[in-house]
Amino acid sequence: MNEIVLNIISCLVTTVILPLITIGGTKLIQLINSKIHNQKSAKLLSDATTVVTNAVRCVFQTYVEALKKEGNFNKDAQLIALNRARDITLDQLSADAKKYITDNFGDLNEWINTQIEAIINLLKNKWNKPSA
Repeated sequence: MNEIVLNIISCLVTTVILPLITIGGTKLIQLINSKIHNQKSAKLLSDATTVVTNAVRCVFQTYVEALKKEGNFNKDAQLIALNRARDITLDQLSADAKKYITDNFGDLNEWINTQIEAIINLLKNKWNKPSA
């Protein structure tokens, strides 16, 4: 009798439990990989946004602010400031971040320009708020 029970348990383990363990292990690996991928993606995007923000702030402090004080900040100067911020960003972005942006958002320069404009808008609204 014991031998029959052992044979049944052996068959169950072989045909049911081992495949379930394999499927469970595969799902767990997929879950872990998705978490790692999402964390890596979030870090790449966060780092890229920080690089753009710092580039905009740097150009504002070293270039735009001086021209505004002199009253010489015009359309040409604005284009130069945009190009400077984009060049700084391109120099400082990691190869992984550039690839991530291109793979997920398309054209790298277009993404950078959009981010620069968005950050400038945020900073303008912050600077133009009346003091309380």
